[in-house]
Amino acid sequence: MSQVEAPRPRFAQIADILRDRIRRGVHAPGSALPSEPELSREFDVSRITINRAVGLLRSEGLVRVQRGRGAFVRSVPIITRSATRRHGDRDKGRGAFDVELRRLGLEPTWTAAIDRVPASQQTAELLGVDVGAELVARRRRYFANDIPVQIADTYLVAELAEKAGVTEANTGPGGTYSRLADIGRGPIHFSEEVTCRGASPSEAAFLEIEPNQPVFEILFVAADRDHRPVAVTRHVMAGHQWRLRYDWTDEPESD
Repeated sequence: MSQVEAPRPRFAQIADILRDRIRRGVHAPGSALPSEPELSREFDVSRITINRAVGLLRSEGLVRVQRGRGAFVRSVPIITRSATRRHGDRDKGRGAFDVELRRLGLEPTWTAAIDRVPASQQTAELLGVDVGAELVARRRRYFANDIPVQIADTYLVAELAEKAGVTEANTGPGGTYSRLADIGRGPIHFSEEVTCRGASPSEAAFLEIEPNQPVFEILFVAADRDHRPVAVTRHVMAGHQWRLRYDWTDEPESD
């Protein structure tokens, strides 16, 4: 029988032991943890204590709880989002996300829904249009090996979206940005603001995390060669699931 010691709370000590087992591969990615009754007997504690320990691991993103089935070790590895590389790679697949996941040996899938919405004040300012102007909203939900990993909503001025042919779910190889390039409005200037915040209830439900668990929100603006904004995207991803990478060169400009 495994033993736990005071003064740390028992559930925290049990979480430490389970965390270590996961990291050592005792409980492999995608495998089920022992059931609450089994863990309760092993550690000689109540099921409530086990539930709190598993809840701690769940809040860290190490396990996913499926109702009626139990707790399962996270099966998808941490995904690296390289801001300076991803858009140059988009033509190697069906978009940057597709390339990122296939590089890890994961199978990317997504759903897309298209809406017509009025521009909010923030989106209007970023796109340089009037508040209330008609926008096409491309609402995508991304999965890695069928596990939900990202929410991405892209907004384009309706007239531009229609001209580029991105008012349908399938935009073809390279995605939306490649279709914009086809009409001479391809984005080459990018900016993004990253915020770490708690997940909203709807975000938590889709990403299968706890409400208020940390997520990255990336507000991404793409502009064409003339610095005219063409698209604004809001990405939301679970903080434990993603690593954000930024590369740059610090060299003086040549004369």
